[in-house]
Amino acid sequence: MRKYFCFFFLVVTLLQAQEKILVCVHGFMRSKSNMSYFEKSFKERGWDVYLWFYPSRLKTIEEHGASLTDLLNFIAKRHPGEAISFVTHSMGGLVVRSAVNHEDCPIEAKIGRAVLIAPPNRGSAYGRFLNMFEPFRDIAGPYAGRQLMTTQEDGFDALGQFPSSMEVLVIAGTCGFNLAIPGKNDGKVGVSETRLSTPHEFKKVFAGHSWICHTPKTVEIASEFLEREETATSP
Repeated sequence: MRKYFCFFFLVVTLLQAQEKILVCVHGFMRSKSNMSYFEKSFKERGWDVYLWFYPSRLKTIEEHGASLTDLLNFIAKRHPGEAISFVTHSMGGLVVRSAVNHEDCPIEAKIGRAVLIAPPNRGSAYGRFLNMFEPFRDIAGPYAGRQLMTTQEDGFDALGQFPSSMEVLVIAGTCGFNLAIPGKNDGKVGVSETRLSTPHEFKKVFAGHSWICHTPKTVEIASEFLEREETATSP
């Protein structure tokens, strides 16, 4: 009996060691439900998925990043040494950038992969346009909303960069028509505005900003990126 118990314990330990962890972070003035398609899809693939909600209007991006590190440390204590990966929408990508550069961020969150969907990495021309009108300034609020509406073309690099230990994929939407945004866009963020200033992979999806996270092609691309074998072990 003892032999069978030891074997069972070993199997459970090995399965736990191979667990895949995903944190989903929604965008500005959104809720966890915006990432529900990813939750369902990745849970079916055997991932341990965390949907993180934060009151996006009530703090700055940096403060949200600090709050996110609390969850990341909780996960890291449950799964020490296991990589934590991310799927984010819009401002959620900026929050994760801030979090992985925070002094309290665990190493587990710096060795995973990140999928940034429609992130305004280079700022938002549309946000700056809306900032000219007081009603929109009131709706956005004085914290993260103001940051989104005032950051210039040099972008959000002050938040810090993703560490070289992380692989990053940016997915930009192209189904938008907005004269306030130069070039192709998803209706709220320009394709060129999604790019990072550091090395990253890049894909485009024919979808608008509001529904890109509920597009099967987006989930397909994210899944292929997050589940592919490590580069070092690839043939």
